[in-house]
Amino acid sequence: MRRLLDGLTALTQLAVALAMALMTTVISAEVFGRYVLNSSIYFSEELSRFCFVWAGFLGASLAMREGSHIGVTLLTERLAPARRRPVLAVARALTLALLAVVVVTGASILPDQWGQQTATLGFSVFWFYLAVPAGALLMAVQLVGLACSLPSR
Repeated sequence: MRRLLDGLTALTQLAVALAMALMTTVISAEVFGRYVLNSSIYFSEELSRFCFVWAGFLGASLAMREGSHIGVTLLTERLAPARRRPVLAVARALTLALLAVVVVTGASILPDQWGQQTATLGFSVFWFYLAVPAGALLMAVQLVGLACSLPSR
């Protein structure tokens, strides 16, 4: 399972890096074009927003793997390790339930988005909204991997 999660993490890191690089390139070209050439790139805002949303949702799964999401640890830090484990297990189970709701709800709106096109790029809005259930699913996979390998993190 560890190899599978490591491979998934590496693929996610690559996708986030590519999205961030594309976003940075498009925004830099837009700024250069607008202020130096007096001509703007008509699709830059839409493409950079698309990359930003995907990078954010995919990056959230990477943060889940590292345990970097915000958490209130006031109670768990004061518990003995034996009592901390069940509390963390409940917290992970509740988080997993929330992620399942996000995946199911996010996936349920996707069919309605297929026919709608973006304003400048002309691709289906489906690909924009797919970031929500995809990111939540990757977070759930990473959370299950954490729960299986790290008992009291």
